[in-house]
Amino acid sequence: MRTNVWIYQAVVCVVVTVLGTGFCRRTHQSLQKYEKTENHLLVCTDCPQPPLVRNSRSQEHCARKCKKVKKNFNCRAFNFQRHNRKCHLLPFDRFTHGVQKQANVNFTLYEKKDYIRECIIGTKDNYRGRRSWTKSNITCQAWSDNNINEHTFYPDRYPTQDLRENFCRNPNNDPGGPWCYTTDPNVRVEECGIPQCSEEVCMTCNGEDYQGKMDHTERGKECQRWDSARPHKHHFQPKK
Repeated sequence: MRTNVWIYQAVVCVVVTVLGTGFCRRTHQSLQKYEKTENHLLVCTDCPQPPLVRNSRSQEHCARKCKKVKKNFNCRAFNFQRHNRKCHLLPFDRFTHGVQKQANVNFTLYEKKDYIRECIIGTKDNYRGRRSWTKSNITCQAWSDNNINEHTFYPDRYPTQDLRENFCRNPNNDPGGPWCYTTDPNVRVEECGIPQCSEEVCMTCNGEDYQGKMDHTERGKECQRWDSARPHKHHFQPKK
């Protein structure tokens, strides 16, 4: 029965690739949204939620598990335990209070890029950084607070939007980018003025010494991971 399932999946993959629907491409590009750190893991001893440990077939499989947002568990990163292929799904990130990044040769750490960068790609709602003030330097009101400026964007009503504390977010995909309700009763809402990632890029000559984190081209296309040969084969594999 298991053999038949694998044959079926292989046939579906071939057929879908020919038809160009992108199923197989998504399978191999699951790690695109993550920053990888070999021989490290994130640990937190006093976080309110512990990691979820799941069996896995591969890092890509872990990434797909982490992508599925549950109402009471928002996966922000995962530790992949290589020798037994275990996923440690993490409801915290490197900036969470009490979190430590530790060296461990048995693990590979994958962190969602949206949670660790302080810039945006386009104007989408994927900003998950920790900026909590507006472009005119007004402190943001907590999303769970309704005392100064009333609103309906409560965290429990929009669990996928990561409306934590008073961080700038874009739950309605506003074209102006991330924003917040302010603590000033005279200014209800204001944009946060978070820069585009392309604006933070700085390089000299041909960029041969560039070590930044920009992962989109100047036309907005997402870059392929250097440790992946899909969809484009190449020989510039990083050293492990």
